[in-house]
Amino acid sequence: MRKDIKSLEREISLLRKELSRDNTKTTRDTTSRDVARVSQKPRDSDSESESEDEFLLALETIPSQSILLTCTECSDVSPDTEREIVSICRELDQKHDDIKKTEQGCEISLANLQLLNQQHPQTPQLLWRWVRIMFDKAKHDAKNGLDVKESLLFALDIAKESVELSSNNSKCHLWYAILLGDTCKYDDTKTKLLKGKDFETQVRRCLEIDPNNSTALHLLGRYCYEVAGIKWWEAKIAATLFGSVPTSSYQEALEYFMRAYQLNKEWLENSFILLSNAW
Repeated sequence: MRKDIKSLEREISLLRKELSRDNTKTTRDTTSRDVARVSQKPRDSDSESESEDEFLLALETIPSQSILLTCTECSDVSPDTEREIVSICRELDQKHDDIKKTEQGCEISLANLQLLNQQHPQTPQLLWRWVRIMFDKAKHDAKNGLDVKESLLFALDIAKESVELSSNNSKCHLWYAILLGDTCKYDDTKTKLLKGKDFETQVRRCLEIDPNNSTALHLLGRYCYEVAGIKWWEAKIAATLFGSVPTSSYQEALEYFMRAYQLNKEWLENSFILLSNAW
């Protein structure tokens, strides 16, 4: 059941106090700059101007994604192969948070995952981790002024393949959604809307499998925020494409951000987006 406004306001007030107490001003200022694009007041839905940066489903930071301690979800794998994959993935996850911080670390990990996927083709758990490191590497390349369109679109294709191979792996759905959101900046309005619909489907499927995934809850909050501010001409295109206009509200978006915060209070990007849209 949806929380009422007063209940949300009380939780947001507590969140402000907690962030003020726990985080230094320098960290807050740096993070707030990183999320400035999404930290906006509700947009004027009657505005006719279109910006490539207004489709705000892309993330700047991704919390750690732990291993799924289940089978590889590939057909016809031996128990020994399954144990090997789980061991490989555990090691990759343990090192990932440090590796992703540097360009050199990303390059080494990317080469390693390319080799692993050649050795163990069509393995969903390795595919989504390959997508993850391609995403991290693209962030470094973009900061260096390099064109990352081709690499991100390739990562999108790999993410889609992982979903097609495994419909029950939450991380495959999550990373497909992340790449759908991140590549929307290259698309026209019609393609963005189509990707947005697929984005919602992937995030909701991830949450069906893993209801406490804070990243997926955050992404659903972003989706609801975007839908709540849909422009009239976008609504017309959506009605033509889907037969109806997607609906949501800023309150619903806020609730998803709050749920993500309750599960992961250390994720500053989520916290600042929550606060900036809660005044």
